[in-house]
This record gives sequence, C-alpha cells and structure tokens, in this order.
Amino acid sequence: MVQLYSLLITFANISTIVLCIVLKIPQIISLVGSKNTTGLSLPGTLLELTSFTIGLCYSVSSGYALSSYLEYPFLVGQDLLLLALVLHYSKQISPTWFAILGAYAAVVYALTTGLFPNGLLITLMSLCTPISAASKLAQLRTMHVSQNSKSVSVLTWSIAAYTCITRIFTTLDRGFDAPLLANYSVSLILNLAIISLALKLRRPRKQEKKTQ
Repeated sequence: MVQLYSLLITFANISTIVLCIVLKIPQIISLVGSKNTTGLSLPGTLLELTSFTIGLCYSVSSGYALSSYLEYPFLVGQDLLLLALVLHYSKQISPTWFAILGAYAAVVYALTTGLFPNGLLITLMSLCTPISAASKLAQLRTMHVSQNSKSVSVLTWSIAAYTCITRIFTTLDRGFDAPLLANYSVSLILNLAIISLALKLRRPRKQEKKTQ
C-alpha cells in the first residue's frame, strides 16, 4: 500500500511537470493561427504571470524539492511568450514594456536570492490566491463581454485544471501548506468555470440554428 501511494505521488509529480511543459502551447498555437486576441484578457495574462512568478519564488526560497515545483519555470516562460504574442497581435508593444520586463527580472532575482526578507515572500504568497483568482475572473469577464471564446484554448485550461488537482495531492503529501492549498483549490474551481463558459459560447445559438 505504501509502495502504491509512493507511485501515485511520483506519477502526479511527473505528469504535472510534463503537462506544464506544454500547458500554454495549445493556446499559443491557437493565437498564432488566428492572429486575433478577441476573447483573451491581457490583464488576466499579466495577473496569471504574477501569480506563477510568486509561486516560483516562494517554492525556491522555501527550499522545496525541485520536483514539487519544476512546472513553475515552464509556466512562467510560456506566459511570457503568450504575453509577448498578445501585445504583438493587439499592437501594444512599446519601449515601456521592455522597461517593465527589466524591472520584473530584477525583482525575481531579488526574491529568489534572499535580497528581500522571507516575510515578504510569505505575504506575497498569501496574495497569490486572490491574484490568481483575479486573473481567471478577468478571463471570464473578457469572454462574457465579447461573447467569444474562439481564441481561447479549452485544452490549455483543461490541463491547468488537472495540474491543480495533482498539486493539491502532492502538497498534502509533504504537509499542510495552507497558502499553496488555497491557491490550487481556488484555481481549480475557476479553471473549470472558464472551460464551462468557453464551451457554452461555442455552442450554436438558437437563432443561428433557426436560420440554418
């Protein structure tokens, strides 16, 4: 029984890492193919990047095993690429964004190398849940306002939901880390909400059916 449990933990860690390596790839492919950001939220992407970055810095600073957070570097990297594409296709790239990127890199370095007190990271991690929730609420709002989810990858959000489940499992295995558990639980609920709305918006409307 202990051996089976150990295998499940290993599978959860490996599957999460593997899926997170490609988490945003379907969304990136969809965006590059359509060259249209309708239905995608720029504020949501920025908030999500912030949440992933805090999670990465918190895990590194806490000294957790690399296997328990290895997905974070991939998530941050993919979100940076997605952000660049959203800015490019919405024609919003400017020198200001390059300055923001430089400041972002400096803060990440400071947080992961201990230049800031550990208490600051704990405080930021406590804010990670509302930030992550806000990013998903922004995405939900954008889809609702535009009534369009064609540029939104359901596969990406489905993978995100799965990884939340596995991370809840692996976090409980190493102890009761309330900030992380709250973050993953809220993210799971909102990921499922995004999937539901995206699928709903893709269904043919009654008026469209009548005219066909």
